[in-house]
Amino acid sequence: MAVTESKHEPGRRDTSPSAAGSAFLLLVFTFGIAAGLMVAVVGAGVLEENASLIFTIFSAAIVVVAIVGGLVLLFRRPIMRRILGVTDTRIESFADPLSQVARAAMDRDPGLALGGARDLVVRGLALYGWLATRRWIVMSLTALIAAMAALAGTALLFRQNELIAAQSGLLEQQNQKIEAQTALLAQDVQLAEAARNAMLAVEITEIAALVGGAADAAMADMEAEAAGLDRFTNMINVLDPAADLGRGLVLRIVSASRAARPYRFLDPGFRAEDDVDKMQVAMQRRRDELGATYARMAKTFGWTDGSAGNRLIDRPASPERGQLLQVLTSGGIRNLEALNHLGLDLSFAYFPGADLYLMTAQGARLSYADFGAGAIRECDFGGAYLENTRFRRARIQNTTFAVVQEEKVRAPWRPEDAPYSSYLSGADFDGATLIDVDFTGAFLMASSFDGALLVRTNFNDASLGAATLRGAVLMAPKFDGAILKLADLDGAVVFGEDFLTNLEAAANEGTFAAPSLRMEPMTLADVMAISEVGNAFYEEEVVEITEGLPAFRLVRIGALED
Repeated sequence: MAVTESKHEPGRRDTSPSAAGSAFLLLVFTFGIAAGLMVAVVGAGVLEENASLIFTIFSAAIVVVAIVGGLVLLFRRPIMRRILGVTDTRIESFADPLSQVARAAMDRDPGLALGGARDLVVRGLALYGWLATRRWIVMSLTALIAAMAALAGTALLFRQNELIAAQSGLLEQQNQKIEAQTALLAQDVQLAEAARNAMLAVEITEIAALVGGAADAAMADMEAEAAGLDRFTNMINVLDPAADLGRGLVLRIVSASRAARPYRFLDPGFRAEDDVDKMQVAMQRRRDELGATYARMAKTFGWTDGSAGNRLIDRPASPERGQLLQVLTSGGIRNLEALNHLGLDLSFAYFPGADLYLMTAQGARLSYADFGAGAIRECDFGGAYLENTRFRRARIQNTTFAVVQEEKVRAPWRPEDAPYSSYLSGADFDGATLIDVDFTGAFLMASSFDGALLVRTNFNDASLGAATLRGAVLMAPKFDGAILKLADLDGAVVFGEDFLTNLEAAANEGTFAAPSLRMEPMTLADVMAISEVGNAFYEEEVVEITEGLPAFRLVRIGALED
């Protein structure tokens, strides 16, 4: 008897266990991708906010699958009897149909063979259905539990990331507080130094009394009435340190200057000596109402927002040394050379608003001093050390910072050791007004004259390498032999159509290139609108100083190159 080979029909769907398992795994994988996209799109916050709902859904699904599986297990036989008409799917139950088919084949009984084959197929389908159902129950429970665990893990991971982010924010805040604490500790150290230096005020006050006594004694020997001069006029330069103070007082002065150390103290935020600052404070009340007017004034005067509060000043300074300098000059000691020669140290002296008149300070140690917004007239700082000293918005007139030649050396400095160089590297003259000031031969490396008014200023043979004169107003300046390498004149106001050509010819050879700047014409009204010029001169005075030459603003068109 020929046996017909069983084949799948071409259009029939494959329902084998492997296909069903693959389809189920694909379904779970698709669910995982969908869940991941949901988390990525809507964010972990939604997942966290709806965690209870998601957990409830998954728990309900697991319970439903478990109940269905339990019912199937419990009512397996009735279900199979109802669907297939058999209840026994054990392997042993397949023996009877097989033997029946074999016996029918031997007896050539087709009816018996078909009955046995049918019984065999039904039992096979029952076994397959039971195995597939059991596999589905197990895989469903496993997949749901795994998916819930995965989502729970994802939620925990996102929660962990949020906590880490929060912790990072707290650590950042902690670091900021540590930095603030460190700043306060540094402030405490500086204020402790200020308290220590404050005790020197008593010593300086005693020195002031002794200097005043010496001045009174010297005045008693003068015949002021015969000279037609009053008492205070004679005190301008009444004391000679070497002759009138005595060795002990001189050494006491020098010792006090060296005992006072620079430190940083609280910046009050207001500068009584600075008229521009006082104007800003006065205008603050109507800042919002003035609007554009206030903005223009802020740009013109260089106002900055914010008060100092409890911040320290930007660099160390010594108010005690500034006080000592004031005591000396007010007490009639205007020639400091003898004290300088013995080691008087006035570096870091904090003396804003200083009024220095007819003072000579050859060889003075004044580095890092602050004379901002002061008035300096007819003084001699030749041969002094003035590196990084501040003269911001000061008015300096008929004063010399020039190198000291032999014929101008003052005792006790020795003429045979001349010339004595003047060191002003990094000196700050921003916004200052300089009239008839002499810098001949001075070292002005990286100094700053931004926004300054320079009238008949003498820079002959001075070293202005890397200096800045941005926005400065130059009226009849002298630059013969000056070194201008890397000097920046961008925005400077000059006079005369041939200014750049003359400057290139006058400066030290090869240190200035005229083609790197362009000249833009300005009117006299534009010049007078510059606050430093308008506050210092009338129009006719400007015309006289500049000899009526037209004004120009320099604009850089080339790079600052060596």
